[in-house]
Amino acid sequence: MPIATTIKTVWPDAVALSHAVANLIVTESNKAIQQKGYFTIALSGGGTPKLLFELLAQAPYKNNIPWKKVIIAFGDERFVAPTSDESNYKMANEALLKHVGIPKKNILIVPTVKVTPAQSASQYETALKKYISNKHPFDLVLLGIGEEGHTASIFPGSPLLTDKKNWIKNIWVVEKNMDRISFTMPFINHAKNIAFLVSGASKAAILKKIFSKPGATLPAAMVKAKENTFWFLDEAAKIGH
Repeated sequence: MPIATTIKTVWPDAVALSHAVANLIVTESNKAIQQKGYFTIALSGGGTPKLLFELLAQAPYKNNIPWKKVIIAFGDERFVAPTSDESNYKMANEALLKHVGIPKKNILIVPTVKVTPAQSASQYETALKKYISNKHPFDLVLLGIGEEGHTASIFPGSPLLTDKKNWIKNIWVVEKNMDRISFTMPFINHAKNIAFLVSGASKAAILKKIFSKPGATLPAAMVKAKENTFWFLDEAAKIGH
């Protein structure tokens, strides 16, 4: 059983950070495909991942990932149509997915049309079970953090922090005034590797709190992968940390 480790690295800016994560994805995807024939990754939304996705859609990264054997999922999704500008899927599709040779069936989209939020969560969990199990957890989950310490759609005090029954759960997020579909914290922590992407000065204060004793109950502070929890920070985010 590998020892769970936390690895924190600091990069000059969001672009350098994104190149570092892209290299990790190249390495981990090839390793997983050699070991079990496919690579599972859960994407996150937001500005920093968008930069990463745009890099992955170009050479050299694009050419070094066996896309036909990559399974794409989403750690959380807003309960909006896939055509909405609010959709994490839409952003990932436009920045990355439509530019690489990934089969449509390999992209596990959160169903948000003609379903209730609860049905969406249940159907998504069923879809993931085709590829994810105790023996084969997610190879890599990408996460960001919000300025109040949330990650995926798990906000401070959320019931998703302790939900061991469900992998995926629908949640009404009061802070954002909308329904979200999200991985639960126990399911996130079931992943083999987790990578946080944190850039920008607006994240410096919460980052400092996450790594301090008083911040231990913040959702982002409770994330711990089975093997490696990577924190990719840029200089602006780590100032004062």
